[in-house]
Amino acid sequence: MTAYRCFSDAVARAAAAFLLASAAACACAQAPATEIATPDPRITSTARLLAGVSSAYEPHAHVASLDAWQKHRATLAPQWERLRRDRLSVIEGWRDEVLGAELDRCRTLLYPFSGPDFLNAYLLFPRCDTYVFFGLERPGEVPPLEAMNREDATALLRDVRIALGDILVRNYFITQHMARELQTPRLKGMLPLMLASMGLLDVRIAAVEPFDLGRTTGPLPHTGTRASRPAQGVKVTFVQPLVGKPQTLYYLSLDATDAALRANPEFLPFLAKQNPSITFLKSASYLLHGNEFAGTRRTLLEVSDLVVQDDTGIPYRFLRERGFDVRLFGRYARPIRDFNYGYQKDLAAAYQQVGNVSILPFPFGYHWQEGRSGLMVARSTARRS
Repeated sequence: MTAYRCFSDAVARAAAAFLLASAAACACAQAPATEIATPDPRITSTARLLAGVSSAYEPHAHVASLDAWQKHRATLAPQWERLRRDRLSVIEGWRDEVLGAELDRCRTLLYPFSGPDFLNAYLLFPRCDTYVFFGLERPGEVPPLEAMNREDATALLRDVRIALGDILVRNYFITQHMARELQTPRLKGMLPLMLASMGLLDVRIAAVEPFDLGRTTGPLPHTGTRASRPAQGVKVTFVQPLVGKPQTLYYLSLDATDAALRANPEFLPFLAKQNPSITFLKSASYLLHGNEFAGTRRTLLEVSDLVVQDDTGIPYRFLRERGFDVRLFGRYARPIRDFNYGYQKDLAAAYQQVGNVSILPFPFGYHWQEGRSGLMVARSTARRS
């Protein structure tokens, strides 16, 4: 058990230091001193224990002493290490080379259809002031580990391991799996999985609180309808010591189709207020390819100075029509079987142009096994008012 403890803690330290050090070094050279948010020891400890990293928070000692938690740590530590070594470390090197100029200028990162995927967003953009995630998955709550008995804690840890399986193997979550795995008697919502990623990266959480989207945009025209599924939001305030400034993540659980947003009219004005932003899209089920999400797609194009995505995000033609300079990486492969409608002839043709494509040294998105991954980095050339 002692060996596993040392190994898992070393993984966490290595992950945090390796993935964030270069961005932090840049920040230290440029940013003035910033007031640091005070971590909440209970929530921070919860994040660490869910990640399989030890915690000195005394009210959680009974959980950390369980055989079930020792198994949790022993199972997750080598998986985190394999992910860091084989994939995340390579992504970090690519990030510094390709996105280096944007890393310290990020005010807001938008991550549509994110689910609980904090890991990839923070790996690529660790210095943003604000992160706005949204998806269908309910936020849930911080698990009350301090009040859990052996049976409940054991079941929760098992459910968290199962739900983390896809991100650890494929580096993305699968919507259909989350619909089942985030609705168990002990694990309800995406927040525990997001906290686990934060715990791995040595993120200290200051607060987790409800977020009411309706209070952010001011008066809006009455639509004559009421939301059958009102947006549920959570606001997470945190600090990563190597980054050294308070950061905020908003997660909104809602249906972002045009039809649903008629009953949730605050959402697109809230996105519009994030101008200018960076938008990150990954394994997004090609949702923005159809007309059902036209309003969300249009707003993302209006507020984004930079878009980093695979082919499942904003269609290539919309980026080009909007005046984005698109740099292509890797290879373009036809969408996997479930998403044949997402094939883009113009993007395939762009990939065939000699000298138009750069190497992508890591798998990304749905083609994670075949070595056929592609990625776009699109920079807006339009002058903003």
